[in-house]
Amino acid sequence: MGKTVTVLAAPDSFKGALSSASAGEAIRRGFLNRRPDARVLVFPVGDGGEGTADALNAAFHSELHTVTVSDTHGAPVAAAFGICVRNGTKTAVLDMASAAGLRLAQKHDCDLPRSSTLGVGEMIRTALNMGCRHILVGLGGSGTCDGGVGALAALGVRFADGNGHILTDPRTVDLGSIRDADFSEARRLFAGVRLTLLYDSGVPLTGPHGAVLLYARQKGAREEDLPGMERDMIRFADLCDRTAGKPLSLLPGAGAAGGLGYGLSLIGGELVPGAQTVLDAVGFPEAARSAGLVITGEGKTDAQTATGKLPLAVCRAAKEVNPSVKTVCLCGVSKPTESLYRDGVDAVFALADRPMTSEESMERTEELLEKAAFNLAGLI
Repeated sequence: MGKTVTVLAAPDSFKGALSSASAGEAIRRGFLNRRPDARVLVFPVGDGGEGTADALNAAFHSELHTVTVSDTHGAPVAAAFGICVRNGTKTAVLDMASAAGLRLAQKHDCDLPRSSTLGVGEMIRTALNMGCRHILVGLGGSGTCDGGVGALAALGVRFADGNGHILTDPRTVDLGSIRDADFSEARRLFAGVRLTLLYDSGVPLTGPHGAVLLYARQKGAREEDLPGMERDMIRFADLCDRTAGKPLSLLPGAGAAGGLGYGLSLIGGELVPGAQTVLDAVGFPEAARSAGLVITGEGKTDAQTATGKLPLAVCRAAKEVNPSVKTVCLCGVSKPTESLYRDGVDAVFALADRPMTSEESMERTEELLEKAAFNLAGLI
């Protein structure tokens, strides 16, 4: 009898279609239908984007809580987060998207100028009030571009305009009018608190690859508004970098979540790559040592994947501990760059089995993942 093959299924979520866990289970079912002798292990994962908190809370066996906070435009929304004890420290794990994600902004017609991360700050404050001294925040899936001012205001930062008026509910549209920022209360609030910011894209706050010029369009910004929004963000960064005494706006991940990564770094948050943090937490690298095949996936594999998104991180982590393991990425839309193949991905396959609309592809994601995994099993 031959040696049992070990397969690791560690896909990202397929946004609007399947969670990471559900996608992994579809892959497992499909593979075992062809190779029932295989050992298929599913790793729900995330890279800082929406679903990251679900993966971490499952790995940490967190107790889940729900709190009503403000959504992107101030309407009440029920947002979930987890609490656990890690290394003796009461820890909260949350996704910013649960309070300020794009799906919530879409309910308000993606009115980006009026959007805010206020609800994220309310979630963090709730966790602090519950005694948490370590807070992990997934930064992906944002529907905002406020530089984090909404969350900061909820955490005690006082912003004032040129006339000295306090902006009690600052939003994206207010960035250009901020002339003073007092962080003293927020810094006292976070004394002795560790704030870990998990980014899915290591972009700076400003510039052609920053929060505005790279990502604001997909959140509803009009093309003609981008230059003004970028000027406002630069002015805000100049003010706050001077206050901080260092150029935090240049850090990788500062531009994540519409600049929320930057805003929370101003009160002591540490920006770290989300994918590697999650993979380590769920024990993926250790499992990869004995794997014969790693299957990952996402909705669209393209140039952004090559910047370090989760599928590439999965394949890199596997190759680092097991250079001979084969790695495959399954996706709804396939536009891979050559660099992906150099950096650890052996093959990329689109799921569609015939011409279809994006809506049909999303509706059939689970079925198509099973089918693709079934076919892959025939090659092992």
